[in-house]
Amino acid sequence: MRPLPTARTLLKRRLSRSVAGARGRSGRSGRPFASWLPVAALAVGIAVLAPLTLQADVGPPAHMQVTEKSPGLFTVQWRVPKALPARAVPAPTLPETCRPVGDRSVVDQPGAWLLSRDWRCEGGLAGHELGILYPFPDLSLTTVVRVDLLSGDRFAHVLSPGEGAWRVPEGTAPPDRVRGAQRAVLSGAAHAAGSWIHIAFVLILAILGGFALPMRLVTLFTGGQLAAVLLASALGTGLPAGPAEIGLALGVVLLARESLRSPGERQSLSALAAAAGLVHGLGLAALLAEDLGVEAGLGSQLVAVLGMDAVHIVGVGLSVFILGRIARLPGSRMPGRLAYAAGIAGMAFAFSVAAAGQGANAPEAGADSIPGQESATGAATGPAASQRLAPSSPDATIQSFLAVEPFEIRHEVMLRVGGLSAVLGLGSEPVLDIESQGSVADSLVRMVFRSTTVIVDGAAVDPLLRRADFMTVDPTGALPRTNPVPEDVATAVVGVVVAYPTPGMPEEVRLAWDPFPETVTIVPATVIDPENTSSTLLSPPAASVVWENALIEDPIPSVSAVAVEPTRIPIPWLSLPLILLAGVLLVKGLRGDRPGPSIVVARMALAAALVVGPVVQSAVAVPCSAGRVPSERQARRILSGLLPNVYRALEYRQEEAIYDRLAVSVTGETLTAVYLEQRRALEMEERGGAQARVETVEVQQASDIVRSDAGFSARGQWTVGGMVTHFGHRHFRQNRYDARVGIVPVEGTWKIRSIEVLEQERLR
Repeated sequence: MRPLPTARTLLKRRLSRSVAGARGRSGRSGRPFASWLPVAALAVGIAVLAPLTLQADVGPPAHMQVTEKSPGLFTVQWRVPKALPARAVPAPTLPETCRPVGDRSVVDQPGAWLLSRDWRCEGGLAGHELGILYPFPDLSLTTVVRVDLLSGDRFAHVLSPGEGAWRVPEGTAPPDRVRGAQRAVLSGAAHAAGSWIHIAFVLILAILGGFALPMRLVTLFTGGQLAAVLLASALGTGLPAGPAEIGLALGVVLLARESLRSPGERQSLSALAAAAGLVHGLGLAALLAEDLGVEAGLGSQLVAVLGMDAVHIVGVGLSVFILGRIARLPGSRMPGRLAYAAGIAGMAFAFSVAAAGQGANAPEAGADSIPGQESATGAATGPAASQRLAPSSPDATIQSFLAVEPFEIRHEVMLRVGGLSAVLGLGSEPVLDIESQGSVADSLVRMVFRSTTVIVDGAAVDPLLRRADFMTVDPTGALPRTNPVPEDVATAVVGVVVAYPTPGMPEEVRLAWDPFPETVTIVPATVIDPENTSSTLLSPPAASVVWENALIEDPIPSVSAVAVEPTRIPIPWLSLPLILLAGVLLVKGLRGDRPGPSIVVARMALAAALVVGPVVQSAVAVPCSAGRVPSERQARRILSGLLPNVYRALEYRQEEAIYDRLAVSVTGETLTAVYLEQRRALEMEERGGAQARVETVEVQQASDIVRSDAGFSARGQWTVGGMVTHFGHRHFRQNRYDARVGIVPVEGTWKIRSIEVLEQERLR
């Protein structure tokens, strides 16, 4: 039988005929190319895009790993199977507060594209959306996203094709108050030092002359900001960033006007400075939201005011010194000119902000630009629960699928009864009755056992028959028939699943068809591992396929105990002497006749104390705090450590190994119940009982936390997402649980004592 021409071949033939016809017509009409040029352009476009369409649903999942290397610096690594062409490689999408650092690297690996880039996200990723953008929506793959933070939080999520983004859960680790204070001070200082309207404000104060008056006005501005922050917190609302900056700009203009008058004629300097600080402080939360990554809370705003205040103090001091030197020069008019310049600039700034409707332009997203990505419009129609990994071979008599996974290799064989009827000795009857189906299936199992050999790391492994079923085959996969029916011999399909246990992840696997099945000339074979897929055609001269371990990540699951940790109080050692100095100066200033200088230095010392706090610090455990009833955040952190351990343990195949790993996170009396319940939940009955390999466990909520004997109980909500490979398709299963979980401390580690499932829902 001649092979059918491909879509590209047909297009080339049609294009050739169109060209030939056009040449003939051009000689008669005198209008060369005019008649066929649009058709040819359309055909070329289809020919270019045809390979994309043909591969649209083929491929293992993509992986995206986000790792926090240092506070605010993240390395994003995404691995895309080569089932996608280079022009269809996606790019990660991060929050708008993230900025790319350095160039993107691309590594061409045997089965995948490995891309990596660093991003600076000052506000962190907790509570923000992450995603991955495919240039061609029809080529979107299932993508496993993992996030590892310095706090110890580890999150994971599976993005189905068409699911644009995922919101990273709020962190479960206790907030680092010392580092948070440092970030807030530096954010306030950066805002003041990086905004030219603040620089104009500092220059105007310096132009007023002397040192005491400018410092008093800085103090009034800072006091106005503090009062405004407290007021906005009490009211629950504040000003947008634009009006806040306009208020400061108007304050600069009015102060500039006063600076042009003689000292005796100046009016309302104190009121102007305090009012400017009040208006600016009402918008401080919005102004700092970009720097801090989230809407700044009350504490962060108050601390940020200290950083802003320190910049103003230093700026005024330096400006007074420099202007004082300039004023001594003969005929110097620099102070007056600066006052005019600051006033005009303030008016220009106010008008520009009012016209733009915002105080600062929002930065663009820091996603990579991929050639062809700009043409992507829309998204896939919806989440897909199944994805084809092997090329479609609907007419093949035998199809072979080798799934290489930790602890087990599965050889799944799809056999068409019609093409093997002579080998099976079937008569001319077109229908196979139910009574005869068992013997036919047994004969096919014996043929598979006789014809195939699997060698793992140089040694043959004894096969274990998992099941043999008559199947229903459609584009979404192969399903075993739950109820036998008379089968049409010409279209009947039997699926045979054979397992080969392994101690871990092998380094090399060889599948050989020897002897080759009678009457069969070609066997399409597909090898599928956790990261890659490869397909080939086996024939008598080349009847074997070899898989070699080229995995980037070790897929063997790890289980680690969750320690019972006491509450710890951070002690910033470098900050203590500065805080003590600030306190002494503040008391001295309040009691002295000239409080100004002492209070100014006290504010500077306090700001410096908050900046150097994280440099040298240690944490002291609170006595008797270990094992007490945790907060919501702590309970979610404990569940986020225990529940993934349970599902990772179930990925082992031997019951002894499963129980040993379950015992790390589950007490003895609960082991059997947890093992049976969760294993049953992971089985995909419609896929012949195949067990899903868990990819993600997301603890979404922990509430109703109460003390229970030596431990506590909490109501938790979590989702479990897993994938199973079955006859050349990868299927995604996701369940949601609402359960009350009892947890107790045992020898310094938390363990699950009971799980009472209140509600279970299959999402996909």
